[in-house]
Amino acid sequence: MARTFANEELKDIINMLFEHFKKPWILEREFNTYLKTKGYTDEEISEIWFQALSKGLVEIKGVLSDNMYELAIYKPTGKWGCTACR
Repeated sequence: MARTFANEELKDIINMLFEHFKKPWILEREFNTYLKTKGYTDEEISEIWFQALSKGLVEIKGVLSDNMYELAIYKPTGKWGCTACR
């Protein structure tokens, strides 16, 4: 059964990612690799990704990387976006 993360725990994880990478977007492979080093399983990482997206903590976009598209997450900000991670 998939783990459900509490809102504050999800916010902390997302904030930790963006503080670590120090950039406005994070590629899926970077996200996955970093969270694995923190002890999260593949299933938990998938849930973090999905739950953060469904709660509006991140948005997902395809970005071109090495002639291939890859998923990246970013925090939605601005007048029309969620600033839940702040």
